[in-house]
Amino acid sequence: MRQSSRSTKYPGVFRVDAETFRVTARLINPKTGKKRHIERVVRTTDEHEAVAARATLIQEAQAADGKAPGVRLRVGDFARSWIESKAPTLSPYTSDRYVDALDNHALVALGDIFLDMLTSVDVQGWINKELAEEYKVDTVRGWFRVFRTMIRDAELNRDPTLRISFPSGEDRADANAINAEQLAAFLAAVRQSFPFHYAIAATLAYTGLRFSHVSAFRWEDLDEEREIILLRRKQVRGKIGPVSRRKPAPRQIPLPPELAAILKEHRQWMLFRQAKGLAEGWMFPSKAGTLRTPGGLWKAWQSCAKVAKIPDRFTVHGLRRTFNDLSRRAGIDAVVIRSMTGHVTERMREHYSTVDLAEKRKAMGSVIRVLQGGAKPKSRDRGRDRRPKTKEPVSAPG
Repeated sequence: MRQSSRSTKYPGVFRVDAETFRVTARLINPKTGKKRHIERVVRTTDEHEAVAARATLIQEAQAADGKAPGVRLRVGDFARSWIESKAPTLSPYTSDRYVDALDNHALVALGDIFLDMLTSVDVQGWINKELAEEYKVDTVRGWFRVFRTMIRDAELNRDPTLRISFPSGEDRADANAINAEQLAAFLAAVRQSFPFHYAIAATLAYTGLRFSHVSAFRWEDLDEEREIILLRRKQVRGKIGPVSRRKPAPRQIPLPPELAAILKEHRQWMLFRQAKGLAEGWMFPSKAGTLRTPGGLWKAWQSCAKVAKIPDRFTVHGLRRTFNDLSRRAGIDAVVIRSMTGHVTERMREHYSTVDLAEKRKAMGSVIRVLQGGAKPKSRDRGRDRRPKTKEPVSAPG
């Protein structure tokens, strides 16, 4: 007799008791084309282990089915097993984004097609239908990228996601990146109208680091004597963890004088206002004292992008792309750029190269000089958010 169980947030995963899960799935019988039910009892206390066990169950069943002639999977069946195998290694945000792109968009149009029969015409038809619904091109492109990643993991004999076209007006090589003049004007607008966000925006712009790393900085990570910032952690939606291999970052970055001055003023302002999050040692807490999310910058971002006359899409992540563009235009070696931003392309070249702190410092200084060649920031009046101009450096509590 089957034990009673209750569902979890993961499809096909049911909790029987504190130490037991029941995992189930439905697959297509390769001989009859009909669905068949498979299940397994898993002894574990961790939901993620149960999810992984379900993915293993599905893979084993599919491997066994593969011995039979004529085995065929539909796009929807493969998509579900694919997302289940990926879920334990993805952040909650990324997992939700994948599920939305597939379940609510790609699979609605393509889910019933046999995987080995999917063509670029089918994929283009789906893209055209989404665009006809007046979704933004960048939004549809994001769904397509998730779908393309999944299809390439299927290792088909031919890739049906090749030669897919999007409207040329928004298919830009420099999408979500701006030039030096626009960046200078943007930062000046943030400094003038949203001073609370200026320090984190400037740090992102001057370092090219990911938001998840910069937003997790603590004051103890700032080594003013050695003129460096140490990268010790990341945060995603308030969840703190170590810097991961999937999204790497350098262990330390140079602290140029321009950024040091901005951070010093920011710290003095926090001390003057006794800002929430100061006692916990966070460098860039929200006004509520919690760790920030990119969404908390959205209103300021849109407003300042308009002031800076940035006509195209420009997000928080766009500062990272802009840093890479300005670094390249400043003539900085690609190995140095990757060592600073944590990119992992051209691994072998970087593996056999070494980049010392002096090279990184020189590179960051070059980017700042390119930036300062743009529009000069205007003088500002902080109004109610005016920060005190103290002559002596002030130390924040550790």
